[in-house]
Amino acid sequence: MMLVKWKNISALTLISFFICSTVGVSGSFAGAQKKDKGDKPNKDKKEEKKEKNKDAKDSGGGAEAHAVLWQEPTDLESRDLFNGPGGAEGAPDPKGKFTFVERVKTGTSEKIHVDDDRGRKWQVKFGAEAKPAPAAGRIAWAVGYHVDTDYFVKRTHIEGRGGFDVWDVRFKRRDDGFKDLGTWSWHSNPFAGTRELQGLKVLMALLKNWDLKEVNNKIIQPSKKSGGDRSETIYYVSDLGATLGKTGSPFRKIPGLQSAPAGTKGEAGPYSDQLFITKVSNGQVLFNYKGKDPKVLEGITVENARWMGNLMGRLSDKQLSDAFRAGGFSDQEVTTFVRAVRARINELKNLK
Repeated sequence: MMLVKWKNISALTLISFFICSTVGVSGSFAGAQKKDKGDKPNKDKKEEKKEKNKDAKDSGGGAEAHAVLWQEPTDLESRDLFNGPGGAEGAPDPKGKFTFVERVKTGTSEKIHVDDDRGRKWQVKFGAEAKPAPAAGRIAWAVGYHVDTDYFVKRTHIEGRGGFDVWDVRFKRRDDGFKDLGTWSWHSNPFAGTRELQGLKVLMALLKNWDLKEVNNKIIQPSKKSGGDRSETIYYVSDLGATLGKTGSPFRKIPGLQSAPAGTKGEAGPYSDQLFITKVSNGQVLFNYKGKDPKVLEGITVENARWMGNLMGRLSDKQLSDAFRAGGFSDQEVTTFVRAVRARINELKNLK
């Protein structure tokens, strides 16, 4: 009888430990999520999704929309990977004034919306994704893929609600001149079989993105005020927070916990230590991937994987270092990441 009780207690302890480790930064955020789910009927969510998918087919400018996944980075070797697509002028000023607007009630990480003293709107994200998201995004942007305009902020002050400090957070622009049209699937999209889509998949494998879910893929369109080509619908990976760690988790093998995190985030050692490519078979590359939806990475040809390797090979070590410094990683972590990424690039370039 004592042995049975002890097994029950051990099982409960393990599950409790896992739940505590995957709740957000604060308990109040979890409560806000629960409330949000109850506030909005499922029917409304379905209607909202239908409207977004409908909008995705409309160019908004009268011209026939054309889908864009990748653009040739003609200035790849000179791109500023520290400041990213927003540049230094687009960065939030940690010494400036930020005003709390609202708490975001969706997602698994705690987020808030703030406005700055220049009239810009930001989403502030807390937790383990604050560092890898900007770093991974800068690498994706460097090789021609669209990414969000975001920055890692070490520490700043937020006005409102009595005023409070935040540290080790990611600031992402919300008013970046694009209209959100919906999401897209890795398995059904206008780019099936193309070099550019397979290249993006290779990049996700290299970055160890273990959260390859449709909800993390966005379709956007330049807004009327942006001055951009409104006949374009841009497809991109909008959430790169679950990267730069290792893929795989023993918790996902426990009944009832299959939706648990499938890896770690922003951990230089585990990222460097995990095998990248398992083997090449019948002209296709098999990646060592233990994350969500592994079928995404099936069927990638040696030719397309090598193309991405050659593209990334044009990046200097300084550019790679700048990308990881932009994520707030320490000097030692930056060195480890750069060495590991360079080794993976060489693996791709040398594929036969």
